[in-house]
Amino acid sequence: MSFSANEIASLAQKAARGAGFPPRQAEVFGAATVHHLAGGGAPTALLHALADPTDSPILRLPLLAEDILRALTLSGPEITLTLQPGDEALALAYTALMHIHIERAAVDQPEGAPPRLVLCADLDTSSRARLPARIDAPADLIEHLSGLAAKTHVAATGESRDAGAGAGNIDND
Repeated sequence: MSFSANEIASLAQKAARGAGFPPRQAEVFGAATVHHLAGGGAPTALLHALADPTDSPILRLPLLAEDILRALTLSGPEITLTLQPGDEALALAYTALMHIHIERAAVDQPEGAPPRLVLCADLDTSSRARLPARIDAPADLIEHLSGLAAKTHVAATGESRDAGAGAGNIDND
């Protein structure tokens, strides 16, 4: 199945909120999901990221942009950053969200060491990663994301209305 970038980003953001992640991290995850799938990334990486809202790349990787900018400013155009184990699958997608010209980006994991991001970029040149018009996503991923997104909806019950949800429970609303 193919979807627009906006459809994927919106669904992934809602799924992250439904899984219990904070709003800003969910928003960034939605955008990164688009880049991950557009780049041919494995859907399982997204499912693993959504599995635990207390220890997830969704919480850590939004900080990667700050780390990259700081390292490029201090060390020059070629940097290597250590990643948390488990973050390597989505690190390139989060890197693609930055508005700098990235000449080369790769994730590697030397034997016996944590994963690391190797990046060559130019801070003086603004750039955005290009996305295809449509992005393919497997049906089981969309189903899982939709299930998590549904957890953000509140059922319209009498109890929820009495607690303040909806327009109210009087006739002249």
